[in-house]
Amino acid sequence: MRLRKLALLLAVVGLVCLPAPVYLPALADATSPPPKVSNSYRAETVSLANQSDIETIVNRHGRSVSISVHQVSQRYSAGEYRAPNETRETLEAAMRNGTARTTADGAQVDLRAIARNNTYVHDAYGEREQYYRLRVRENGSVVTARNATLQRVANTTVERSAYSYANLSPAARGTVDSILRNSSDGDLGYRPRMNDAFVDRLPALIEKEGTRYSITAYTHVDDFGFGAAFVVGLGVAGVGAVLILVGGAVYAIAWWRE
Repeated sequence: MRLRKLALLLAVVGLVCLPAPVYLPALADATSPPPKVSNSYRAETVSLANQSDIETIVNRHGRSVSISVHQVSQRYSAGEYRAPNETRETLEAAMRNGTARTTADGAQVDLRAIARNNTYVHDAYGEREQYYRLRVRENGSVVTARNATLQRVANTTVERSAYSYANLSPAARGTVDSILRNSSDGDLGYRPRMNDAFVDRLPALIEKEGTRYSITAYTHVDDFGFGAAFVVGLGVAGVGAVLILVGGAVYAIAWWRE
């Protein structure tokens, strides 16, 4: 009788251990801190008085005030625009000629929306990197595009997009400070957690104590492969399988003796 009870105990423990690769990772996820974002970030000082820094500001952060015409398409806009082809053609014509007109109602709606959200337009894949000051008139039927210097685009980007460190929350300052501390030569940057403050605003321009920083992604990390909890779960499941086999053997011995 004792052997049968022992066999039953071994079998029950073994059955509990078998699904360990499933419940141990779930338990680890439930009790561990939130995962980290896929990018590590570094900060670089930039100045509007330096031409190379001006290019850095525009290239890295200019999208906050400018749109590239290649984005106005079915491929990139994912239904954002009513008439992407006509809208893009009108923008391109304005960039070539200075002024362009459209009679398409959908394009007029698109152009008004673009002008509300963007001060400049450019062609990221054009033969030359030229920015244009964008203006839409007459309810979206007339578009003008005038040459704009990188200096002007950079100034607008900083004026509208740069965050003041002094105005950030303490938690957001903590995230920014962690990035700044890990931005020296040889550092791989700082990889914040997904729920850290300010993460949703990265990359970003930051002004702190008279210095302007450009924070951008430095490396990308793919978290793939089996986690430690899963590997441990496999080991526990193996033990469970052994216990079930042993329990079966003990039960067979008990049955044979009786």
